[in-house]
Amino acid sequence: MKKRKKCEYHTVTSCMFRKMKIGLFLSLFAFSQIQAENLYAQSGTISISVNNEPVEQVIEKIEKNSDYVFLYNDKSIDLNRRVSVKVNGGTINAVLDEMFKGTGIKYTISNRQIILSRETVAHAGKMTGSVSEPVAQNGKISVSGTIVDEKGEPVIGANIAQKGTTNGTISDFDGNFTIKVPKNSELLISYVGYVPQTVKATEGTLKIVLKEDAKVLGEVVVTAMGIARKEETLTYSTQTVGGDELTRAKETNLINSLQGKSAGLVITPNSGGAGGASKILLRGNASIKGNNSPLIVIDGVPMRNEVSGEMNMDSGGANLMVDGSTEGSDALSQLNPDDIESITVLKGANAAALYGSAASNGVLMITTKKGREGALRIDVSSSTTFETPLVLPKVQNTYGALMAGSAENGFTMGSNSWGQRMSDLSDDYFNSQYSPYHLSRNPYDPSDFFKVGSNFNNTVALSGGNKTIHTYFSYGNTTANGIVETNKFHRHNLALRENFSFFDDKLKIDISVNYINQKTINRPSGGTFFNPIYQLYTAPRNLDMNYYRKNYYDLNGTWTSNPYSVIEQQTGKDGLPISVIKSGYTSQLSDANYGKQVWFTDAINLNNPWWLLNRMTSEDVINRTFGSVSANYQILDGLNLQARVKYDYNEMNSENRQYATTWGNAEMIDRGRLILDHTKYYDFYGDFMLSYNKNIGDFTLGVNAGGSMFNSFSNRWKITPIAKSGAPYIVDLSCNQFVLEDIYLNSSENFGGLVDKDWERSIFATAQLTYKDKVTVEGSYRDDWYRAFTQFPDMSPHFAYYSAGANARLSNIFELPRQINELKVRASYSEVGNSVPNLLLLASSNRNPVTGAYINNGVVSFKNPKPETTQSVEVGFDVSLLDRTINLEATYYNALMKNQYMTYPGAGNKTIFINGGKVRNQGIELTASYVLAPNRNFSWVTNVNYAFNDNKIITVARKQNGQPYKYEVDMGNLSGLKVKFEEGGSYGDLYAVGFMTDEITGEVIVDEEGKPFKKNGQANEYLGNMNAKHTLGWSNTFTYKDFQFYFLIDGKIGGKVISFTEAYLDYFGTSERTGQARDNAIANNLYWTSEDGTVSKPGMYIPGTTQIVPVESYYTTIGGGAPVGRNYVYNATNFRLREVSIGYTFRNLFGASKNLTLSANARNLFFLYKDAPIDPETSLSTQNALGNVDIFSMPTTRSFGLTVKATF
Repeated sequence: MKKRKKCEYHTVTSCMFRKMKIGLFLSLFAFSQIQAENLYAQSGTISISVNNEPVEQVIEKIEKNSDYVFLYNDKSIDLNRRVSVKVNGGTINAVLDEMFKGTGIKYTISNRQIILSRETVAHAGKMTGSVSEPVAQNGKISVSGTIVDEKGEPVIGANIAQKGTTNGTISDFDGNFTIKVPKNSELLISYVGYVPQTVKATEGTLKIVLKEDAKVLGEVVVTAMGIARKEETLTYSTQTVGGDELTRAKETNLINSLQGKSAGLVITPNSGGAGGASKILLRGNASIKGNNSPLIVIDGVPMRNEVSGEMNMDSGGANLMVDGSTEGSDALSQLNPDDIESITVLKGANAAALYGSAASNGVLMITTKKGREGALRIDVSSSTTFETPLVLPKVQNTYGALMAGSAENGFTMGSNSWGQRMSDLSDDYFNSQYSPYHLSRNPYDPSDFFKVGSNFNNTVALSGGNKTIHTYFSYGNTTANGIVETNKFHRHNLALRENFSFFDDKLKIDISVNYINQKTINRPSGGTFFNPIYQLYTAPRNLDMNYYRKNYYDLNGTWTSNPYSVIEQQTGKDGLPISVIKSGYTSQLSDANYGKQVWFTDAINLNNPWWLLNRMTSEDVINRTFGSVSANYQILDGLNLQARVKYDYNEMNSENRQYATTWGNAEMIDRGRLILDHTKYYDFYGDFMLSYNKNIGDFTLGVNAGGSMFNSFSNRWKITPIAKSGAPYIVDLSCNQFVLEDIYLNSSENFGGLVDKDWERSIFATAQLTYKDKVTVEGSYRDDWYRAFTQFPDMSPHFAYYSAGANARLSNIFELPRQINELKVRASYSEVGNSVPNLLLLASSNRNPVTGAYINNGVVSFKNPKPETTQSVEVGFDVSLLDRTINLEATYYNALMKNQYMTYPGAGNKTIFINGGKVRNQGIELTASYVLAPNRNFSWVTNVNYAFNDNKIITVARKQNGQPYKYEVDMGNLSGLKVKFEEGGSYGDLYAVGFMTDEITGEVIVDEEGKPFKKNGQANEYLGNMNAKHTLGWSNTFTYKDFQFYFLIDGKIGGKVISFTEAYLDYFGTSERTGQARDNAIANNLYWTSEDGTVSKPGMYIPGTTQIVPVESYYTTIGGGAPVGRNYVYNATNFRLREVSIGYTFRNLFGASKNLTLSANARNLFFLYKDAPIDPETSLSTQNALGNVDIFSMPTTRSFGLTVKATF
């Protein structure tokens, strides 16, 4: 729900106090204090001399130089009407009579409060504090009460009217009122931005709690560059989510709390566990090679949001199969949700054109909390959450590994579950006296591997201040224990924000400083060989896993090293010493500290899950400091100059230890391996902006112009000391010595380094013109200079782009039915450019920090590159009905990204970089809300959002012969599954290999063992698109007195999700369906028999045919790392109960407006509909083409928790 940004009844100074008190922002930099001229007040008299000045400025002067304070309704008083008043030593009545004569405005003076209202409203009651009147007269009673909002704050200037009459009054500074009405009458309580209430008039004291309206078109929205705009003047779609939505059911990554709450915003967490990043999309994917995420802006200043360890799009798909690959956090996931006031979603390039190319995918505008005027306030928030796996694969419990041999001659055991029924095996196989394999007739339940995870979030915030200084300080800490026993996460957040106001509010300064320390221990990984759940799911089902859990290492174990080379000193023929390299040496190794891995097999690629938990350790540490300083000075009335600077320093260090006897893709890690990864970046941003806002007759003009600069420096290096196989010149055979002295610089695989410097310069301007609050037109212009373009001597280093938009408030232009409170139509167009990626073109980017040498990056530059450009059109309307209880918003958009940057392999391992390709996204977004508040005790607010996005690749780059380049990403081994980007297709199209079939009969071709042939390397069978076209969310908030119940359902329709996990389970014979297929064959006497009749195996029909093949042959063919894709690509349509919360607020428990709220909450409870055997939101990576992929990903979780919030 959007927050109210504007006080409709106010005084100029008290409204600012009011806004601070309820923690909302009109703007960070707007103010309107005008120095008084020839005005003074003394001894009850007043003197004033003004000539042709607006009423608002005259009121300001009276308030500033006297004890009087005004209360009025913006919609009742014409503040722009110009008046001339000259009173010397007169009364305030004389001044007011001269100001408002002939306008129909009346005034009431009570205790220095001046209440302005229309003559049509007869104020029968005085404000609290006025002279009392008889309690009852002529059948009337005197009714008193207090009006507060949902936070217990007094509502100043609320309307209290006797229903059906003009008898009414308004509430004072404390929310109090008194009104005289007939017995048994009803009072209508209303305030702009709140749901009206009707109450029975009684002689007792009433307490009325007003609830915020779902949507108020008159609110102020913070837009690009921090410019505050009235929402009714916007020409594009936005949506604001309040901070309460982020902390109702806390997520470690605050962005995950927005799932299902904004139309067109799709958020998919990666599998990195607590603190992991999430993929964020607004209106679909557009750039094939570039960034598709929206720009993150904090308090008007852009922020870098790269994902640490993000996988490479070109090779990551294949590498996922063999790596313990995992992605870390990003800058957004490091923020403390309790420090966030609100997040405004600026959708599309139209809304964000002023930020340039970085905002071509939209913007998430984050507004942080700041101090407020008043006494010290302490806010405490504490939550405890527990989580368990939501979806786990289904495994069979009937068949184990193929067992052979005898007790006398020894047993042999296969590494899969294609063997006998466990119930058919003799007891000798399970007797450790005869068998070294430690078997069990009771299969291990994979769910026992996972424990109950926990998450503890605590924040203490202090705020307060006076008219000159406002302070906000907070400390937050998060401690999480993952669902695997060795995964832990810790984060500390410190935030300080100081706001200063000088020279009668002409100069305002905003200073903020933030520090973040974050540590992740043993972050979960995906992939196969280095992933503990790979063998957890695929190990033979008859293994005694509890034994291997307790005995995963042997301190007395020995092993043979991998072959290595040594340098021997020999005597040459001339008698002089020479060095001779001799290869093929091996040695017996051991480690009494960490031992040798214990597992049922020494096969390559297979590791004990508990060995990996405890002997594949990692630690990621982030230290980040960022802060900003902004200053806003009012030069003249309506003319302001703003300047801002921001500094962001982020250092990330990662250490990964892989202990000896861990099996990798090709061989054992025989002596241990240490991998160090260091990333450090500095970002410096600055901008200035001159703003002019003026009412000129019937027109309201707003003009902004300025410039910005951005400098960045990043340095990354990754070192793998050569304590591993194949290392040359080994002289030390000690194991698990994780020290940097083991580095051998002559190894080709021990080091990778990257240094990058980049800069950007920009100028920009924007203008808005509104006529009589009916029609608004606006435009913007931006010109960017990028470092990357300076290397091309024949082209300009800068490029310009622009936007234009208009809206019309039809409800202010035409006489519409009274049921329509507001109707606005809008349209906008924008063009946004994008620079050539700096790193892809500067050959000196790669640098070895040890030697200092620069390394050519192998990129072949191209001639006359063009800026990547996004052209976007947006049209829509906003409507409010039935006293704003129903609010609808609809938007159509069409965005075309052209001149895309593409890379293709060239001769000599070079990379060719070219312009080419157009990708279009078009769709609609709908939001609707309804508010039902039949009485003061109960309300129901429901919100629905829906988005449809259609993506199409219009063209791709072409070769010199006119043929299109092929661009595709491998998703598995042997190119069994690909994501292809082809003309006429869509972003995320999936293709896979299929079976080889007879050209005449169409039958699947099988070999002599009944094993089907598949078209390896020919991934040409289209399976669908990864991305859902339809997304929606439905939230409901029920409030009864101080109880509140909330739930959110969201879902996606369409799209595909890929599960290599299911493919591997089939290959190893551990999946439930492989067991059912064998059971079915035995029950129905369905067997495959070889042509010579000598071999018979349980059989099955190839789906869709009448061909019988062995069950084992079928599943070992279609499964594994190069699967027949059609079997493991699933419909991603799903609906789930995303969030539930129930809470109670003890109001004024610790004093006025000092409340205690207790709530129970849950997330991801269950699916209302799901077709896939996995969670369709599973994603191993935030990269463009690597989402919706499950390769033994850590299971998603459901969570249950308790939250306590208190204000002191």
